[in-house]
Amino acid sequence: MTSHSNGSLSTRIVLVLTAVAVSAIIGVLATIPMKQNRVMAAPDATSLAIRDLQASQQQVVEQMKALQETVSSDRADVKRLSEEVATLSAKLEAIQQSFASARQQTSPPPAPPPAPTVQKRGGR
Repeated sequence: MTSHSNGSLSTRIVLVLTAVAVSAIIGVLATIPMKQNRVMAAPDATSLAIRDLQASQQQVVEQMKALQETVSSDRADVKRLSEEVATLSAKLEAIQQSFASARQQTSPPPAPPPAPTVQKRGGR
């Protein structure tokens, strides 16, 4: 019985070692990048169109970002200019009121309008 179990044990060891060796070979082969012939082939029209669309999309995104920055900057300028116009308007109104009050103080009261004169017609 020892010779039979001895043969069975060595068969099992050989099978286990073979399985380990095959697993190791498969693992090594899986890590090696495979050369694909499709990469070397000329791209078809669909992939070219997709690439063009992606490039166009990226350009649109960049243009939108630039436009948003410009709009933000313009809004800040408009707000600043609006505040300056309001300040200048208030100053102008104050100056106009100052001139109006100065004119009232220096000018004499208006003279009454002249009385209408009646002309007599000569009788014939």
